[in-house]
Amino acid sequence: MLTKVNSHLNTKKEFETFYNQFAIRKYKKGEMLIRADDDPQGIFCLTKGYARQYTISKAGFELTLHILKPISYFPMVWAINGTPNIYFFEALTAVEVGRAPRDQVVNFIKDKPTVIFELMSELLEDYAETLTRVEHLVFSDAHRRVISVLLYIAKHFGKDHKRGIIVHHRFTQQDIATLVGIARETANNEMVKLEKKGFITYINHSILFENIHELNTELTSTHTKS
Repeated sequence: MLTKVNSHLNTKKEFETFYNQFAIRKYKKGEMLIRADDDPQGIFCLTKGYARQYTISKAGFELTLHILKPISYFPMVWAINGTPNIYFFEALTAVEVGRAPRDQVVNFIKDKPTVIFELMSELLEDYAETLTRVEHLVFSDAHRRVISVLLYIAKHFGKDHKRGIIVHHRFTQQDIATLVGIARETANNEMVKLEKKGFITYINHSILFENIHELNTELTSTHTKS
């Protein structure tokens, strides 16, 4: 385990050193980093803030596929195998990124198997979580969809707190709705239910999870009460 942690830290330092040669770019909340209909101008390294990767249906419905946090690199699939990018990347908060030309990134990593392995590990982890979310989108009701995305948020953005786990960014009802493919009003109703049950508590602009274990149980129970 220690070896894996050290490997991850070394890879992070290598990439940080590489990206230090490029200027930091700042985006405001809601600004677009990459559009689905444009070729990316390079590979982004997210160093501060959150960004979301999403798609839009023909009917104009948005579905958030992934939320990126520091340190994240995107769009890596486009970088590695040239697959056209079909997703939007938008600043969920104010963000800071580095942006490097694709060919320079590829040349940097191609002779570094450890770096490639770490990047592939992150992509596979994201892929596995996406499969789980798709399963809930297809088979679960709105209640379980919202629970599943709250657990996702707690896992990736939560910090230890004396009363449980706290997420310092308050994800809006619209954020939750686009993550699970439901209407904002439905997301609001489900969040209210969970708050009444004591699973989540709002503290200023933060979300506190006091009963993560019970929230997991709620997700996996055969019957969920309204």
